[in-house]
Amino acid sequence: MADSVRRGSIRRRLLLFLIPSLLLLVVGAAALTYHVALRVATSAYDRSLLDPALDIAANIRDDAGGPHLAMQAQAQQALLYDHEDEVVFQARDASGAVIVGNAMLIAPPNLAPGQRAFFDSRYNGEPVRVAAVRSDSGLYVQVAETLHKRNRLVWEILAAGVLPALLIAAGTLALAWTGVARGLAPLASIRTQILGRTPHDLRPLDDSATPLEIAPAIEALNRLFAKLRESNESQQRFMANAAHQLRTPLAGLQLHLELLLRRGLDADFRAEIEGMHAATMRASHLANQLLALAKAEASVEEPGPAAAIDLYAVADRAVQEWVQRAIAREIDLGFVLSHATVYGNALLLGELLDNLLDNALRYAPRGGSVTVKCGREGRTPFLSVEDDGPGIPAREHARILERFYRVPGTPGDGSGLGLAIVKEVVSNHGATLQIEAPAGGGTRIVVRFPPAAADAASLGTQPATEMAQP
Repeated sequence: MADSVRRGSIRRRLLLFLIPSLLLLVVGAAALTYHVALRVATSAYDRSLLDPALDIAANIRDDAGGPHLAMQAQAQQALLYDHEDEVVFQARDASGAVIVGNAMLIAPPNLAPGQRAFFDSRYNGEPVRVAAVRSDSGLYVQVAETLHKRNRLVWEILAAGVLPALLIAAGTLALAWTGVARGLAPLASIRTQILGRTPHDLRPLDDSATPLEIAPAIEALNRLFAKLRESNESQQRFMANAAHQLRTPLAGLQLHLELLLRRGLDADFRAEIEGMHAATMRASHLANQLLALAKAEASVEEPGPAAAIDLYAVADRAVQEWVQRAIAREIDLGFVLSHATVYGNALLLGELLDNLLDNALRYAPRGGSVTVKCGREGRTPFLSVEDDGPGIPAREHARILERFYRVPGTPGDGSGLGLAIVKEVVSNHGATLQIEAPAGGGTRIVVRFPPAAADAASLGTQPATEMAQP
């Protein structure tokens, strides 16, 4: 998580660039809109505020009693009425003395006769807009109005201008996010391809839909895969050739040692020959397993055409090959078989079962039992081998699938390759492997395959078969 935050992402970088930029644009647009709205509202309402000032100035009479407003109260009320704002007026003579109106209004600035002015002031602690007029006779008339409807107009204009800008900004971010997601889709597809592969699957990545911007990276990655594939193939050829070349001399050595054991030998000499014979058999078994592992790895990298295979047939073949070996080791080998179809490689599935049986027979005690089962769990084909040996600690379940690894203190003469071969075959068939501990002790290894397209009935419905070595 820390590395991801430190590296960042394209989406994050894009948003870190777009969000401040769009916010700056929105703020700028809001400031400009506010300035324009204020000018519009001020200009419009100032003109309407000037009319009552001019009317009042035109109705001031100067007679024997002095200057006075020659306008009835009802006319004044109608002239100054506003349903939203408070409007007050004031008239002063040339000396600045209040003639009529509200004396609390601040005196206007000096104006020349016939001049008009608009300015901001305060009335009763509240901001007001004032229109002032000086008549040709020198009288000052000013009309003040609170700013409620002006402010409302400003905010309406501001909202009308800024809300669309905010919607456009949000839409731009959404489109940018969607566009980046669509643009990164090829990378996600490549990531899915890589994550879905096994460590031995080094086929070139599909670059048919790769954008030009990442095509060089995919090309470089495919070249790396090609070099690794060549290296793996060279290693597999060496291992397969070495194992194949070892099989013949080991078989000859084993035959000669068996011929020697048929002769009358001294006890000490016979013991030495028997030890050599056992070591030769282990070496031969190891060579066979190395060859099987090389074949399994090669099939992962270059899978052949899959064929419909009945697990019943695979297990039935094992009956013929392993019953005699089980008898020789005094182990009860049982089979509980049902038809189940899978798609894959029959030879590799045979290797899988052979290694599971070999592993079980090596670690099952004399007089113990090993049981092979196959069939279906719902729609899922499965194959399992169970023994009543010492069992495998849960902490070792992952490690025993590694090559040449054996649980410390485990009896037997295994090479540690059997379950590694099983793992490769399982991976090649898209199956899953589970190691279980039966209630009575021992180990059960279950391989579950993907449901096959063909139904088991297409192979002929037959009842479950139970076979056991007495």
